[in-house]
Amino acid sequence: MRVHGSVVVGARSMFAVRGVVVAGELAVGQRVTSPEGFDATVFSIERTLRDPGGGTDNTAIIFRYANAAQLARWRALVPAGTELVLADTR
Repeated sequence: MRVHGSVVVGARSMFAVRGVVVAGELAVGQRVTSPEGFDATVFSIERTLRDPGGGTDNTAIIFRYANAAQLARWRALVPAGTELVLADTR
């Protein structure tokens, strides 16, 4: 997934990464393999989100974080433009 942005839902300890899937399929339970240090498992997926800028529809991958330090690390690792790679589902 090519990351376009992210959002935090602090009341639910959720971190959502929004972007465009460039290859493969997404599934709940997949692990992130890159970037290194983004130790996360897909909690939920939201598909066909409208891009506020009028571009291609986006997909959001939602992760649950355990603490503020983990959230801060994740946010630093996935700025816009980052390629988020997930383990193959097969």
